[in-house]
Amino acid sequence: MIASHRATVVVFFSIVAVILTIQSLRLHGVPAIRHVGNQLSSEGLADVLNSTLGFQKIFVINLPERTDRRDAMTLAAALTNLQITWAKGIRGSDVPDKVIPGEDWEKSILRGNKGSWRAHMNVLNTIVNQNLSSALILEDDADWDIRLKSQMQIFARAAQPFAQHFQLTSRLAAQDKVTNLPITSLLPSPDLSTPYGSKWDVLWLGHCGTNLPTPNTLNTLPTNTSLLRVVIPDDPTVPRPEHLKPHPFALQDHLAELYPPHTRVVHPSSGTICTQAYAVSQQGARKLLWRFGVKEALTKGWDLVLGEWCDGLYFERSEKEQRERQWKGNEGKHKEGKGRWEDKEQQPPVCVTVQPPLFSHHYGKGAASDITAPGGGFVNKEKEMTPYVRWSVRLNMGRLVEGGEVRDQWPGDD
Repeated sequence: MIASHRATVVVFFSIVAVILTIQSLRLHGVPAIRHVGNQLSSEGLADVLNSTLGFQKIFVINLPERTDRRDAMTLAAALTNLQITWAKGIRGSDVPDKVIPGEDWEKSILRGNKGSWRAHMNVLNTIVNQNLSSALILEDDADWDIRLKSQMQIFARAAQPFAQHFQLTSRLAAQDKVTNLPITSLLPSPDLSTPYGSKWDVLWLGHCGTNLPTPNTLNTLPTNTSLLRVVIPDDPTVPRPEHLKPHPFALQDHLAELYPPHTRVVHPSSGTICTQAYAVSQQGARKLLWRFGVKEALTKGWDLVLGEWCDGLYFERSEKEQRERQWKGNEGKHKEGKGRWEDKEQQPPVCVTVQPPLFSHHYGKGAASDITAPGGGFVNKEKEMTPYVRWSVRLNMGRLVEGGEVRDQWPGDD
């Protein structure tokens, strides 16, 4: 009786959240995402509509002196009904050498990178210490579409096949052939412990570049990597192909050449860089804290390290394992003559990403970064912009606060 009542209450408040979200979007002239959302069962996905997007917490890393970013992020979160927890950013000059793992760490590493690493380790420490089942980690200059919760519901369904045991993904796609699976053909996941599945380590939601795994690159990735791609077609929140680039002077993303306009694709992470936004599970936080807070020497920026970890470059193997592992490929299992190392005892990381990303770096006027030059130094510092995001929260902040009509960064192609 009590369980039934609780279930009714959960369903009621989920419906209310959806209604309020739609009403808010209509108030500001923003179309809801109807192309896919109405075709997917909402079973297990209602939690994505809560104030932490279905994670237990959302952390935002912020240097205490960057009150400008704190104010903007506070407003952005409030305007999209998100609850954030602040995590103190760390200056590299405040990180003693003795706390960095290993003796052969790169002494010439940028101080900003050293401070960034420590700040991310502190967040992972908190996630492990509080035993959070999952958490989303944002940098304080991140931006997103005001339709984020609808986007995240769709992403959650698309990510579920990858977040189950990799054998499930193998049944959906051959390991040596790219398979494009429309999201509407996915069945509800049997594992509803979280909206995103349970066996994932990292969901890389905001980045400035990633690769689509192919048969030619499969041998360099973890053994659980699938060539499955879950395709979300006709997504009105995706910009036109000419705008699919991490900054205005970058080359167009390969995604724009491979798929029709307004297509979003969810796939295993490969060569992903920049950490505007990524979620970690409890198991993922423990793995990362052990590997990079305790064991490995710091040699480069945190985003590059995380990308290499997701790509399987930090597996430990004993000398015996090195001798006994079998090279597959000479047996004709890969037509190109390439293979990858077998490793049956260890569980490689499960990292899932999305193109275009759902979070992106907001380049405000001045575009000042505390680590590196924004956009590789090519961004117009006199003009605000956010790559990949059409209905940007940051760019529409004044209109959202004062009740104006929200504007598209790239209008005319809905």
